[in-house]
Amino acid sequence: MRREMADIALNSIQMRNFSLLLILLLSTYFYSSGQSLKSFNNGSLKLYYEEYGKGPALYILSGGPGEAPEHPYRQIVDSLKSFYTCILIHQRGSGKSRNIPINQTTISIDNYTQDIELLRAQRGDKKITLLGISWGGLLAMNYAAFHPESVSNLILVCSAPPSYTVWNVLYDNQYARRSKTELDSMDILQNVFSTKTEKELDSLKISDPSCKEVVAYKEFIALHVRAMYYDRSKISKKNNDDLFYSFNFQPIPIIDKEVIETKWDITNELKQLKTPALIVYGRQDDQGESTFYLQKESLRFSETHVIEKCGHEILEEQPVEFFSILMDYVKRAKN
Repeated sequence: MRREMADIALNSIQMRNFSLLLILLLSTYFYSSGQSLKSFNNGSLKLYYEEYGKGPALYILSGGPGEAPEHPYRQIVDSLKSFYTCILIHQRGSGKSRNIPINQTTISIDNYTQDIELLRAQRGDKKITLLGISWGGLLAMNYAAFHPESVSNLILVCSAPPSYTVWNVLYDNQYARRSKTELDSMDILQNVFSTKTEKELDSLKISDPSCKEVVAYKEFIALHVRAMYYDRSKISKKNNDDLFYSFNFQPIPIIDKEVIETKWDITNELKQLKTPALIVYGRQDDQGESTFYLQKESLRFSETHVIEKCGHEILEEQPVEFFSILMDYVKRAKN
């Protein structure tokens, strides 16, 4: 009888977890009601954001830089909009804010940070919580480092590091995870699309998606993404296709260059903070655990959660565990 009751309890838990996952996934595709697209200006640039829910302000920062705030960010909005006013920012060069000049004048860590501060001031938010994924986590940390009085909490999900010192670990790990066949294929593909500039490729993705350069570029990115997963069977072709066409890859090399050439490092500033923080990452994230140890070491009032058998794409590989951690933290933070 005890064994039967235990089996029933286990089945009930599994059904609840499955139901939660189903709800979260469905919300990604059917979330449209209540969208509120708004804009603000930074000089001559008109930038956009979306606003949902009610309560204290939570700013959601997507990855890249250049990733449109679509899947999986709308899953996060759906989960948190009853706790916060969720501000989904279309960062410069991405999403609705995509059509701006992309160069070293417009793209910098300081410019992205200034955008957040201008938006906070325009909205009148005295304190904000920042939730950043990947590059968005770096941006959240940078904002907190230089505007600590305006930040109540940090939520960092598979965040990029706060220092140039471990920046190239990512590229080394990605290289190590690729087979010789993959590396050879990527070299061949790069020779095809490198005849075009990144700006030209970004335009061709829309105007002529079947041209050989775009096809090669798309195949290259698909191979690139494989190194970011622990379980490659969970890679979604649809999500990869959506990512490729919606992602503006132009800002990435500009930020890479800035980090390395300026020896960008905010670890000392972060160590002065008393801001609570949640750090979540996958054990097999290609950024390497040194990245997350450095975050934990720098943010003295943080808690860290490691998701096993999981790479950089947490919301693709382990969504149920991720949202369990997130919701538990949010509920405790609200109390």
